[in-house]
Formats: sequence, C-alpha cells, structure tokens
Amino acid sequence: MKHVELYETTRNGIPTFRLLCPDQAMSEFFDSWAYQLAKLKKFKTVKAYCYAVQSLLNFMHQVSIYNHGLTPTLLNDALDSYESYLVFGEGSDAPIARDAAKALSSPKISGASVGVHLVAVNRFIAASEAMRDGLLQMQRSGYVSEAAISMMPLTISKHIDAPKAVSASIKANSWLAGCLAGGVKRIKMQNLAPKSKASTLARTDEFGGDEIAFPIDKCKSLIDSALCLRDKVLWSLIAASGCRISEALTVLLDDIEVDTEHPNLNKIYIVDPDTRRDVLIDYMSEADLNKLNHKGRDKPGTFLIEPFASMFWYNLGLYNEEQRAKEKERRRPVLHRFLFRNLKNGNAMPLSYQAVWERFSRAAANLTGTSYGFHSLRHMYAYYLVNHCPNPAGKNKFGLELKVVQTLMGHKSIKSTERYARKDAKMLEATFAAINMLRMSASNFSVTQVQIKHLESEIEQLKLLISVGEAA
Repeated sequence: MKHVELYETTRNGIPTFRLLCPDQAMSEFFDSWAYQLAKLKKFKTVKAYCYAVQSLLNFMHQVSIYNHGLTPTLLNDALDSYESYLVFGEGSDAPIARDAAKALSSPKISGASVGVHLVAVNRFIAASEAMRDGLLQMQRSGYVSEAAISMMPLTISKHIDAPKAVSASIKANSWLAGCLAGGVKRIKMQNLAPKSKASTLARTDEFGGDEIAFPIDKCKSLIDSALCLRDKVLWSLIAASGCRISEALTVLLDDIEVDTEHPNLNKIYIVDPDTRRDVLIDYMSEADLNKLNHKGRDKPGTFLIEPFASMFWYNLGLYNEEQRAKEKERRRPVLHRFLFRNLKNGNAMPLSYQAVWERFSRAAANLTGTSYGFHSLRHMYAYYLVNHCPNPAGKNKFGLELKVVQTLMGHKSIKSTERYARKDAKMLEATFAAINMLRMSASNFSVTQVQIKHLESEIEQLKLLISVGEAA
C-alpha cells in the first residue's frame, strides 16, 4: 500500500520527479524541492533522493492513520524508529516501525543504502525548515496569509514556537504540515545495519574469480557465448578496458582510432559526456542527456588487456559490417554516432542499461552458476592489473603499482582504486609461509626460495586440475 506516488517528468529540459498525494500543498513543495535538487545533482542521485523521501512520507502517513493523527511526542517516536523500519521492517523491535512495515511491506535496506537514504530525508527536512522559517517571517510582516504557510512542516531543530493562528491554519489545510506542527527533527543515524569494510584481498577460485570479480579464465568463453555481435563488442570492450557500462554505452564512433597498418596502435577513448554536450545534443534530447550517469574519468585514454583487446577489435570489424548491411535493409540512415545500437531499429541506446544487463547476467549465470553484473568485469580488470599484468619496470615482474592502476582505470582518487585493485591472497599467504619457514630453517634459506616452492606447488595443483578436466 502506498499513500504517495512518484512519477518521472521533465522541467525546462531537466529530468526530475513529481509527487502525487492528497495534499496539494505538499505536492507543490516536493516538486519544487526535487527540481532544485535536479539542477545541482546527477539524475541517479536525484532519483535515489526522491524515492527516499517518498518512503518517509508513506511511513509518516501510515503512522498517522494507525494513530488517528500525530502528536509531537508520537512524531518524535516515529522519526526515532524510522531507521529501524528501513533496516528490519516487520522484524523491528519498535512497534511503530513494525506496524507500518506490515502495511507498507518491509523495505529492509542494507547499511550503505541506509546512509544515503537518511542523507536524502534530512536534506528534505532541512529544505522544509528553511522554507517554513521564511514563511513565518513573511507572515509576521503581513506579506503572506496564514493559509499560505500550510504547505510547510514545522520543525523543532530551532525550537520555534509558531503563532496559534498559524498552527491552526496548518492543521486545517495540510495533513502532513498539521502532523508536523509540533515539530520535526532531523534523523540521526544509529547504524542499525552493519556496514562491512571492503576487503583489500582477493580470495579467488581456480578460475581467478570471486563474489565481485568475474573469473578471468572464463571471460573469453563468456564473450564467445554472446548471442549477437553487439554484445560481443560491448562485453569485450568492458573486459579489455575496465570501463563502466555507462561509459561504454556513450562511446561514439569518433572515439575509436583504427590503424590498419599497425593494429597495435589502435585506440579507444572514454569521453565524459559533460565535455561534449554540444555534440551529443544532436543525437539525444536535453532530458536524456541530463540523465547520463558518468562519474567522470581523470583521463580519456584506455589500456586494453589481452585476449579481450583482440576479441574487441575483431568483433568490432564484424559488427560494423553488420550495421552497414542493416542500414541498407532498413533503407534509412542511422542519424547518430553512437557505437552501440538497438538491435531492432538501430537507435542509440546510451540509457539502455537494464536491457543489456539482463542479457549479460543471464549468460554469466549460465556459464558460472553465479549472478554477475557488468561491474564484475571492472573488478576483474583491476585484479589483473595489480596482480598479473606484466610490469615493464622489471624483468619477470608482474603486477602494476597502484598509482598506475589508478590512471588506467580513470579514478580521480586512489582510494577508489584501492577498492578494486585487491591483492591476491594466495601470493600474500606465500610470503607469510616463507617467513614462518625462514625462522625454522637454515640461515641461508631465503623468502624468495620459499615463495618459489609455494608457487611451484600451486602450479602442480593447477596442472592436476587441468589434466582431470581434459580426462573428463
């Protein structure tokens, strides 16, 4: 059951959201708040914030229905239990949260998402507080009538006593503002949901994958299993370059440089859409352009890893031939420069994440038995660079320095790189084993020798697995 609904709309070319609820004043305030937010934030953030506020409004409305209205004390209790409602739902120990969850369904949001959720809610509360203060000041000066203030929740973060006439007007004209006439406070996060710190180690299986990184030894088979050339090109591009799916879908034909005489000099660039809005506006609407979800790369250049780089360039040639043939069949030219096109009509698809994700996830699950998304290829790319990529700095040295990996992944902050470029746990275990054995061995026994022995043992185990697989 929902008491308020959201729908996506566009205002002055900017994608935003509107609120549908019985309280027209609150709807108007929310619409204005969402539009102002949309002018400052990326569409993905705006969407997350608006749905978070929708959840709060549904929660408060449900609490009001159960209790036939809200007193200031009940309001504060409801806000105090809101995080418990988000995290535990019907399993909450707080009766208010539990009862609301039974009617609204249990959200059960994870720890990291709760933080974002409460930031959004508190931003909405802060906006209502600022508006309420301004309206009260104008009402006292005689510039606005009492009825006009009905659109605003009254807040207690500053303990302002509203005139009785204003409070009565609010209660009479707006259910939410009336409920909050006693005051609303910003919600302090209690950290009820556990937030695990990302591990800096990769405990991969025999195929080089784990729960977040796609197994690199199975990636070639994954790309080969794609049912169309477009998907082969898309998957191999992400695997080879480590780019984000949102970046891949906005690649233009002009971002690709093919050197037929020296294929090793072929290049592909990942360009932030914000730096070429004047170009993209020829191929997509202003509203769609504002929805593009790019985090921004520090540099547009890419470093493609094998064998996925060769797969990308090979399939790209076949894909381009196929697209030219399809254009002739349709008897109409493609009026955009995007590399990736809709399979049926050839239209651009810079926002079609869900459609391509479903095809990828299904193929990954069929191959590995595990559900993976496109971001698993980015994790795989970083894992390879930091552990197994040949390092030009030294002979027979593998694994690039973190600063280099940061540049190749396009991260502006090295802390972002650290979450992806996880060290192989087996290599570290070899070092620890060497230290232990060194203490118990002769004085001429070296850590390097122990690491070699450990890795030789690992190689023998892998050879055994391969031989068993071939025999089967």
